[in-house]
Amino acid sequence: MITISGGGVFSNRNISDINANFASVSVNAGNGSVDLWVRPQSTSSADSADGSYAKPYASMAAVNPYLRPGIVVGIQGVLTEEFSSNRVNDVTLIGMGNLPRQATTSGTPNGGGATWLSPSGGTGALLQPNGQGWLIQNIFFNCSATAAPAIKLVNAGDPPTSNCSEKTSIVGCFITGTDDGISALDLPNNILIDSCVIFSCSGSGDIGISSATGAGTGTLNSWVIQNCEFWGNANHIIAPFTGSTIRNNHFTYIYNGVTSTTQVTLTSGANNSVYGNHFDVPYATNGLTAMFAGGTNDRWGPNTFSDAVATTINSYGVPSS
Repeated sequence: MITISGGGVFSNRNISDINANFASVSVNAGNGSVDLWVRPQSTSSADSADGSYAKPYASMAAVNPYLRPGIVVGIQGVLTEEFSSNRVNDVTLIGMGNLPRQATTSGTPNGGGATWLSPSGGTGALLQPNGQGWLIQNIFFNCSATAAPAIKLVNAGDPPTSNCSEKTSIVGCFITGTDDGISALDLPNNILIDSCVIFSCSGSGDIGISSATGAGTGTLNSWVIQNCEFWGNANHIIAPFTGSTIRNNHFTYIYNGVTSTTQVTLTSGANNSVYGNHFDVPYATNGLTAMFAGGTNDRWGPNTFSDAVATTINSYGVPSS
């Protein structure tokens, strides 16, 4: 909020500041008390940015020094950056569009939305939260890097001495890219992925949700992947989860001409529950066994399979041809 000072007749500047305060109060009241705004297409000067709606920051890099536990950052417009955060816990990033969308027309921002894209020539992940307990919500991610995911989760040890994305929640986001959607480096634990659409990671070897050992501090324990749509990924999920739950998701088999090679593979994991999912592939498909792999002592089922002729089967156990 802008402090109004002076007496007598208001100047044009006073009136402008009052209007800006009203606009800020109105927007914040309608969108859950945003603390800091990131609005890349704002016409305000970077020199005067204070994080208000009227004087927002233009990038996540600009807001990074001001991140504190419990802060809520509202994103509006189109970001084009690769951002690795400070080691700050319990940060909320929320897209201020009504529905995640790529808010561009022929590459030009078309107003509103909450879109996160790679910069020109980008080679890294769009977002790497390096503190625990982040909430990432209602944002459209599209990463053009050929060897990096849209969102990279890490676990090199506990903060504040090490980067650690454990206890992160990714909710209501659309996630796509030229490589993987979400990648779990160092096997972080306790991740929630809820009501997201992970789609069109369709190149050879691309994966909707993947993992890499890295420092290997965690064990991919206690993940929950639920209520999500997996559309047109070359591979949907490949990760050695332990003690995790994959439930109530929809996995496509053929989407926009892309046939998914892998549906869910949990090789080297253990003690997972996989149930209530719909795989829209006929259970009689040749090579079905190769699309699935369970971990040790997993519990699978009931899950459903179907084809275009309305044949549906309930499956218990790891699916096999």
